[in-house]
Amino acid sequence: MGLLYFILFVVAFYYIFKFSMRLLLPFAMRKLTERMMKKAQQQGQGQYNYGGAGNPFGNGSPFGGASQQQSQRGTYTKEVKIKVDYVPTQESKRKGTATAGEFIDFEEVK
Repeated sequence: MGLLYFILFVVAFYYIFKFSMRLLLPFAMRKLTERMMKKAQQQGQGQYNYGGAGNPFGNGSPFGGASQQQSQRGTYTKEVKIKVDYVPTQESKRKGTATAGEFIDFEEVK
């Protein structure tokens, strides 16, 4: 009799847990994403200091800190001119059956 109660309890717990996760998980994920977005916005405004002694990255930010430091110091641009010696001619684009491949006639055998 005790084994039957245990099995019923486990099955009931499984379905209750499954149903509650369907209700609570979307809410928890929404809150998590809101918190992450808020933290990212605060980092973008420079409220966090990553340049401390315990920072393994050492350059201000763990995500692309070099470009962030350049933007803080002042940006510079370097113009690069590209010369193209050869431009291949574009082939006319074939449409329909011309590009579909090789067709093989067959007879269906029943």
